[in-house]
Amino acid sequence: MNRKLSQAELEALLEKIEREQHFLYYSYLTNRRHNTIHYGQFTDEGELLGVMAFLTGLSFNAFSVYPVQESFRLQPLLSFMQQELHLPNDAIGSFIVTEEEMALLAPQLEFIKPPKELLLMKHIDEEAVPPGDHRVVRLGPSDYERIESMMVELNTMAFSREELQHPFFGVMDQQDLIAVGGYHVYSADYVELGNIGTDLSKRRQGLGRHICAELTRQGRLMTPHVYLNVLKENTAAVQLYCSLGYEVICKQYIAEFAI
Repeated sequence: MNRKLSQAELEALLEKIEREQHFLYYSYLTNRRHNTIHYGQFTDEGELLGVMAFLTGLSFNAFSVYPVQESFRLQPLLSFMQQELHLPNDAIGSFIVTEEEMALLAPQLEFIKPPKELLLMKHIDEEAVPPGDHRVVRLGPSDYERIESMMVELNTMAFSREELQHPFFGVMDQQDLIAVGGYHVYSADYVELGNIGTDLSKRRQGLGRHICAELTRQGRLMTPHVYLNVLKENTAAVQLYCSLGYEVICKQYIAEFAI
C-alpha cells in the first residue's frame, strides 16, 4: 500500500533517522519540510517499508528516498507519486542516495545517464580556516538580482530564491559580482554550504577559497555541524575543501532517472 505520510509519521521518522547517513532526506524532514510532500510504502499489516519525498519549487523534479526495509520496492511508489503529483509520463527525476541505497535501488530504476559519485564532507578542523579576506563582503537585498543572475550563469540548479534569506558573501569588482557563496541550509541544527562559484574570467585567483573560508567561519558560529556536497570528479574542489579542514564522511551518488 502506498499513501501520503502524516505529520506524526514524519516526526517518528525524524526521531530515528541518522542525518549523515541520509543527509538529503533528513533535510526534507527538517529545513525543507514546508516545501515537501512525503509518501510511504507499507505492508498489508501496516509496516513501513520505505519513503519517498518530492521537493517543490525547483526547476527539476527533486526527490529524496529513504529505504527502511530491504523489501522496499521503489517503482510502485514512484508510479503512485507520479499520479498524485500530476507528473508527465516522460518526466525525469533526480535524487542523491548513499552507496548502500544505490545498491538496493539501482536494479529498480532506469537511469538517464550514469550516476555520479558525490562526497558529503563535514568541517572538522577549525584551525585550517585562513584569516578573513577584506575583499569578501556580506551581501544584502540590494545584491539579490546580482546573485540570481550569477546562479543562472553558473547553472546552479539547486538554488532557490528562498535561500536568499540565508547569508550570502561575495567579491565585487566595481559594480560586478565576480565570486559568490551562500547556504542551502542555515540553522542551529546544521549548516550546508552551497551556491558557490566564481566568474569564469576571474578564476584561479583564490577567490573561491576565501569565499568558502568565510562561509565556513560564519557557519561554525551558528553550529558545529557544517557540511557541503561535492562531486568526486571535481578533484580541485575536493582538495580545496580538505585544505580548509573538511573531511569526507559519506560517499553518495547523484542520479537522474525515468519516472
